[in-house]
Amino acid sequence: MGELIEKFRRFATSGEVGLYNSCSITSVVLTSRKDRLHRNVFTIAVFEELPFRNDRLRYHTERPVRISKDLSLGVVSQRVTVDDAVNLYERLARKGRWQQPSCPELQVAKLTPLEPVFVPCTPGVPIHGVLKNPHRYASYLFEFFSEQKELYRELNPNYFRGDVTSLQRKVNSAVQDVIPIDLEFIEDRWENIIFQFPVNLLKVDVWGDRDGKHIWVATRWHPELERSRQEVRIESWVTFDETILGRTAVTTAEPLTRLHVGSTAGRITVRISTKSGEITLYEKSLHLVNRVAISVRLVHPEKITINVPPYGKRRPGFSYTVQPVSGDVVKAGAFSDWRTWVSKRVNLASKRALERRLEFVQYGVGGRNEWTRALSDLRQLITWHGENGVYLWDPYATANDILATLFACEFSGVPLRVITSYSKQVKGLAADGVKICSYQDWVAYLKGELAEALKQRKVNLEVRCQHGRHGWKFHDRFLLFPGREPKVWSLGCSVNALGLSHSILMKVAHPRPVLEAFENLWEALAQCIVWP
Repeated sequence: MGELIEKFRRFATSGEVGLYNSCSITSVVLTSRKDRLHRNVFTIAVFEELPFRNDRLRYHTERPVRISKDLSLGVVSQRVTVDDAVNLYERLARKGRWQQPSCPELQVAKLTPLEPVFVPCTPGVPIHGVLKNPHRYASYLFEFFSEQKELYRELNPNYFRGDVTSLQRKVNSAVQDVIPIDLEFIEDRWENIIFQFPVNLLKVDVWGDRDGKHIWVATRWHPELERSRQEVRIESWVTFDETILGRTAVTTAEPLTRLHVGSTAGRITVRISTKSGEITLYEKSLHLVNRVAISVRLVHPEKITINVPPYGKRRPGFSYTVQPVSGDVVKAGAFSDWRTWVSKRVNLASKRALERRLEFVQYGVGGRNEWTRALSDLRQLITWHGENGVYLWDPYATANDILATLFACEFSGVPLRVITSYSKQVKGLAADGVKICSYQDWVAYLKGELAEALKQRKVNLEVRCQHGRHGWKFHDRFLLFPGREPKVWSLGCSVNALGLSHSILMKVAHPRPVLEAFENLWEALAQCIVWP
């Protein structure tokens, strides 16, 4: 512990990674009316060059935001001295307590201090979502991590299933309204405290040489260090198709350096560290624009109005305008080289990998009947991903469809939920000699079939049916797997037709909103239970 505290003190005061005059602390706090305790939801302390003037509190919310009868939320910032920040870190590390100057004590979770990590300014780094100016400077982070997440679990008892409660949504929304931090995205950081050290000693620019084999790296030191040129180690490597096209490293004190990397036709990574290599001062990955395709189109001078006549009673007629353009008349820069062939192979390999993972599969190509194969693939998905349960969202789902798919879940006791529907298409049909004349007939028929199915295997099955004004009508079909990291597949058509004609089984890129939509309709159908 002593070594970690000493390392923190060195980062804050020695000028090795940055020059700092104060520390800005922003906290998201939940306050209880019952016990008057202020509990930490998330805190970030950022070391900055700005001078310290006073430790006056700044409230980002005009008034506390009511989250529940007992809890209210506030977002507050305070600027403290560097010495105060060092003392806060040391007290938290040794005693597990947090009290900023002139503030009441903040109740923090049991926290584990982590070794410092370096965060590059390359776009796409997840932790960027909670840092200040992450694309301007690289940073070192000293983080205290809450491994138990007791407050988070109080607000979201079913977190392990991936549920998001109304309380949690209120907290997320209230925070996003006032500061650029998405607590839903960084839910693993709930109750944590992060100290951020932006590496502000130098600014770096990188560009490519015309020969396609060299890059230029320009470094500008902080004005207070500009006179004393420091030697740094500059490393660079270029990767393409998981291979290294070139790599180089130099030690220099010059403000402009030309590096031979062999080829700039890939992902270029530049890393700058102190001469000893102990401290990283900069790292970023980028691609250079070395060819541009130009396409010129001519805009037609007159707009065309398209009139769409009415179709039936529910679709009135309407009009819209189109601004026509001519086809391509000039193309420049679109040429082929060895990378084009590699890219084609990579795309083909990606497509085959998607098919192997059943993330994009076509059935019925060329008119083939692949219903059996499609059902087998659905059962395979359920075997792979059903550890937290399986939900089927299909307006035409029958007991036979449920038996053919959800009963394949190998995990005993997990929830199997189905939302089906009753519509005019069902009314009047005869199923196994039973004529369906009403919603009650349909429910009685489904119950009879489900009772027979459950004689084969007892499962935790629930079925609800949308009809009339209960819930709302739906069209798309999905197979959903709940959990902390939910997964959702779009079926393209109902289970009973999948693969009979051309249809596509495709993994949904953003599953959480689809799962939430299913759960919203599920709750709306609380009075429309078919089973149990």
